[in-house]
Amino acid sequence: MGDQGPTPPIWLLPEPPERGWGLGRVDIVNAAVRLADHGGAEALTMRAVAKELGASTPMSLYRYVHSKDGLVDLMLDLANAEVRTPEVPGEDWRGELTAVAVDTWAMTKRHPWYARLVHQRPPAGPNASRRTEFVLATFDRLGQDLASALGYARLLDGYVTGQALQWAEERAMWQRNAFVDVVDVQRQARAWFGDVVSEDGPYPLLVRVLESFLAERHDAAGETDETGEVSADGGGPDAEPDSSGRVAGMQGARPGAEAVGAGRVAEADRESAAAGRAVGSDQAVSGRAPDAHAVADARNVAEAAAEDAQFELGLECLLDGIAARLR
Repeated sequence: MGDQGPTPPIWLLPEPPERGWGLGRVDIVNAAVRLADHGGAEALTMRAVAKELGASTPMSLYRYVHSKDGLVDLMLDLANAEVRTPEVPGEDWRGELTAVAVDTWAMTKRHPWYARLVHQRPPAGPNASRRTEFVLATFDRLGQDLASALGYARLLDGYVTGQALQWAEERAMWQRNAFVDVVDVQRQARAWFGDVVSEDGPYPLLVRVLESFLAERHDAAGETDETGEVSADGGGPDAEPDSSGRVAGMQGARPGAEAVGAGRVAEADRESAAAGRAVGSDQAVSGRAPDAHAVADARNVAEAAAEDAQFELGLECLLDGIAARLR
């Protein structure tokens, strides 16, 4: 039997007519996206999708998507459909590229699996192609040859998907450790860094970052310290501030925030730390115990704003570099 060649892309394969169960390709892809949104890329199996749809067997899905790769291709393109692009490039090339990148970043946060799967399958569907074509057209309009335009497009896409992958993996890590309290974090930090966790040691800036992190964990809900007492500032009931004004144990008023961020990032970072304290303070005034869910919700909103500000700062720096080369 002769070589039949590779299977055509899923976009070129016609969708078969629906059978008795009344579901088609769109239903299968939507179910797969729901599963991946909830359980991550590792939750995506043909068996799980079939169960979600009430199909009798996973094999019944292959008639519509041909393979798991075909399903992933369709999922990636459905996610890219959420990214808006102007019909044609305009005068404000930088503002338009920023808007497309920010829209893509927002999409990846809604679908954390995207950043993992996009590295396994080429995003070559109609919606991904629309976005890429717009970016290429933008640089073409600026007088760049095709090779340069493609290089800039890949640079921008690499930044967005790289940030998205880091965000998704860190998010998964925190979810796995969601019930680790601040005392455990303190102990682990001391075990990891040992005697170097000192401002007199070789890593004073890293110490300040660590102080910031531990204070942030404490601010989340006024957690207990190693003495078992509840403390809002990270020290025990008898803790005394050192010469810098910080309580021993690497906690306090987040002195490292300004050292690791600037402008919008530092402001958003401070808002993230304040959000948990604000909710807890309101409930303390009312005489009620802090609602852990309310604290978490407030901090999630503030932390999302800090993440977005950090992303936009990096994007701004990248576009500054591109603009300098275009001059």
